[in-house]
Amino acid sequence: MKFTSAFICISLLLFSTFILAQNQQRLDSLLKVYQAQPQDSLKVNTANALYNFYSKNNPDLAMNYSKEGLLLAQKIKYTPGIAKSYHQIGRRFMIDRDIDSATKYFEKSLKLYSDLNRAHEAGLVSYDMIQLLYLTGNYESALKEVDSTMEKYSKNIPDSLILMKLHFIRARVYMRQTFYKKGFESVLTALSISKKLNLENEQAKINSTLASLYHYTDNKEKAIEIKKELLAYYRKRNNKRKIGLTLNDLGNSNYVLENYDVALEYLNESLTYSKEVRNQGLIGTTLFNIGKTHVRKGSVEKGIDYLKRSIHHSRHISHHPLSESWALKRLGSVYTEELKMPEKALPYLNRAIILADSVGNKDDLYQSYRDRSAAYAALGDYKKALKDHENYKAINDSVYNIEKSKEVDRLKTEFETKEKEQQIALQENEIGLLEEKEKVNKLQKSLLGGGLILATGLIGIGFYGFRQRLKRNKLEKEKVDAELTFKKKELTTHALHLAKKNEVLESLKLKAEEFKKSEDIQQGYQQLIRTINFDLKDDNNWENFSKYFQEVHTNFNSNIKQQFPNVTTNELRLMALLKMNLSSKEIANILNISQEGIKKARYRLRKKLDISTEDSLQDLVLNL
Repeated sequence: MKFTSAFICISLLLFSTFILAQNQQRLDSLLKVYQAQPQDSLKVNTANALYNFYSKNNPDLAMNYSKEGLLLAQKIKYTPGIAKSYHQIGRRFMIDRDIDSATKYFEKSLKLYSDLNRAHEAGLVSYDMIQLLYLTGNYESALKEVDSTMEKYSKNIPDSLILMKLHFIRARVYMRQTFYKKGFESVLTALSISKKLNLENEQAKINSTLASLYHYTDNKEKAIEIKKELLAYYRKRNNKRKIGLTLNDLGNSNYVLENYDVALEYLNESLTYSKEVRNQGLIGTTLFNIGKTHVRKGSVEKGIDYLKRSIHHSRHISHHPLSESWALKRLGSVYTEELKMPEKALPYLNRAIILADSVGNKDDLYQSYRDRSAAYAALGDYKKALKDHENYKAINDSVYNIEKSKEVDRLKTEFETKEKEQQIALQENEIGLLEEKEKVNKLQKSLLGGGLILATGLIGIGFYGFRQRLKRNKLEKEKVDAELTFKKKELTTHALHLAKKNEVLESLKLKAEEFKKSEDIQQGYQQLIRTINFDLKDDNNWENFSKYFQEVHTNFNSNIKQQFPNVTTNELRLMALLKMNLSSKEIANILNISQEGIKKARYRLRKKLDISTEDSLQDLVLNL
């Protein structure tokens, strides 16, 4: 058994390492492409792709790439890129709980996508705007937006992915409103669509909400089982944001099961991840969960410190009324029960009731009434205590009833039964097809027997012809490769010959100049110098070089002219030699200019191509 567990752990580690290596390889490739790309729409799209890579683990870097993409898209007037960048920046602000900024960018993105008639992208932005309503506790408004958006994307513009996301956010709203039956119905619908679309990552998100519903309907073991599977899934993909969320949920479920030490291990690790990726909403919630767990363990003062930190963070940083109400409610009960100071409990419980009522969360509302009733009773104010107890009972009875768990179980059973029925139907279809195939096979056997020899002969001929064609193709490819290799060698030889020839001629010229000063026969040496000058300016060698170069680097010149129409003939020559990765000295000899002249030529070329000081001219030319 130990061997099996160790083997599974090693397998998971190896698989995780493989996935991480693949992701790093893809990231390295994207970064390399991004550096080499010209200032066009493709570079904007690459910036957006880099945002997606970094958004889960490095929010600051993600935001930088999104802003770079936005500036370039605005510069080249690439409207889809502008809309995409607005959407990404809005999502980052949403995670940081800067609701006003997120709303502003989402509205800009939605308008542009609507103007472009891009319904799918507009639907994704609409979904995120509904998420904003959910995060700020505007549950009724969120449900209204879900209904109107769902009508649009189920009738006018059918889009399964958008519908799946809408069912998913509806399930989360229902869960917060303690409408657990409706929550299960919506989450199971979303899960069914995600399976049909084969979206593994979306299934994981939906299963996370399914686990939370199990947690709230007193099936903590089932919730923990699902969450552990999700934690393994997110660890393999190094999705730090989702790892933090899942660790927090596992800590909370273990808290309810009174596994306090296990709960704290999960919660402290969750807090580390949520701080690293700046998930402000999760930070406030995790501080609350850590606080209540320390209280249960007997570390009351430590628990109070965490609860107060949660209240401050939820009120002033994450603007999360629900997590604030949780911490207020728990702090109130601590002052009443553990510290026997009910008078200090009342301000916390009063605000907890206001917040829970404002967001429509009956679960927290009835608990806050229960705790305030206990505080009033401890103070001897039995009239107020009785009134709060009546409120507590009325809300509690509306949320929890005898049929609730039966209804939830029925929904889950129905969903699983439908899946099994679909599998059985598929199997029956397969059996039917096999039976039909068997009948056809029996009818064909007599024909196959007579035609087998003929078919074998034809196949043999066809196979022989196929092999011959493969052989010809292989020979043709080898011939082309050999020609290309030869041309590359010719090109290199010719380039080096040019460099050497010009170097020798330049040397002869200098010697002739010296000799001319010391001898009397002026005319002969003048003729020698003119001959050498003429040879230095001879373009025939360069024309031969250009011919070989074009055969090896097809379309190089035309691509440059298309992207940079202002490039001169001399600059084109310089770029061709840079493409061959020649040294500055070799280039200077070929072009018959000084190395200082090469530096000036490179500087002018960089300026014309609009290359920044951080970018490499050599890399740009090599990637053309």
